[in-house]
Amino acid sequence: MINDLMLIKKRIITENRIEEILSKAGCENIKEKSNRYESMLPDKFESDNSRGLQVYLNESLTCKIRNRTFLGSDIFDLISYIVFDKIEALDIHKCLPKSKRWICEQLGYHEYLTGEQVVVFNDPLKWLKDIKKNRSKSILEVKENKVLSDDSLDRFVMFPHAALIEEGIEYGIQQEFQVGFDLKSERIIFPIHNSYGEIVSIKGRTTDPDYKIKDIPKYLYLHNFNNMWELYNWHRALWYIIESKEIIIYEAEKTCWLSTQFGVRNCVALGGSEVTDYQARMIKSLGIDIKIVLAFDRDKKPEEIKLQAQKFGKSRSIFVMWDGKSVFTVEAKHSPTDLGFQSFMDLYKDHYNYRIS
Repeated sequence: MINDLMLIKKRIITENRIEEILSKAGCENIKEKSNRYESMLPDKFESDNSRGLQVYLNESLTCKIRNRTFLGSDIFDLISYIVFDKIEALDIHKCLPKSKRWICEQLGYHEYLTGEQVVVFNDPLKWLKDIKKNRSKSILEVKENKVLSDDSLDRFVMFPHAALIEEGIEYGIQQEFQVGFDLKSERIIFPIHNSYGEIVSIKGRTTDPDYKIKDIPKYLYLHNFNNMWELYNWHRALWYIIESKEIIIYEAEKTCWLSTQFGVRNCVALGGSEVTDYQARMIKSLGIDIKIVLAFDRDKKPEEIKLQAQKFGKSRSIFVMWDGKSVFTVEAKHSPTDLGFQSFMDLYKDHYNYRIS
């Protein structure tokens, strides 16, 4: 069914049907902006925010509802929320077949409903829901990072960089991840997005080969933001994660690029070496049936990896990409993708032998 969902999204964008979907769902004051549609929520939500609901014109049709806890991510999740009144993340995912049918019936996409299979989501933690409802909500309160303007990349030269091509990162992958160059700082740049696909910062990598001698930081964020609230590549990888029922967690953004190039797209990056509590909650919100694969750089010790695994609790299936054959080196701090496609695939296939919980 996941392939159908991607095809439906692509068709919605091509045929420009987003406004029609929002209108049929009861939304009002629908307006098209440069990279999204904005509207007011249906009357039953008693909202007076004319821009409260936002649907972004990216391949995932990422959705955001301002000043409300919306635990979905795309147009199908949005319909589960505003049409079928699903609030909890698991309930939203369980409602996916109904949301797909609703959209297809409204738009006349009946060919996607022929012989469709109903996806069944089991809830092994149903008994915990009452306990969760009684918990203090203060621990979940997070101040969102400031979103940069739509033209925040305009001042950069938005073309792939030869240095990265020499490192094995293909032209098309650099385009996909919006790699560019900042003439002012002479850094290779790429945007950092939040879970809705909005740009919250821009990261720059120096091109000076003597940066260590000159004491120049290899990486700099050109706009301040709180990294602990984001997971790099989340908005691109989400449906691949749901489809494969597996999420791979890397340290660096570049590892996501190469992993994607190698055909393994269900991946995110921490932008650091430790999983924050909020990042762990984001991942756990996907459901207990999602397998977690920790794929840290080679310099991480087993006890350090186990410490990160503990942040997901004891009820998750957690595996590690561990270099049991000593192909990668600790001194070079190799990431799982640094030695090319075959070494990466061997490491990926071997992760089943290294289960933590």
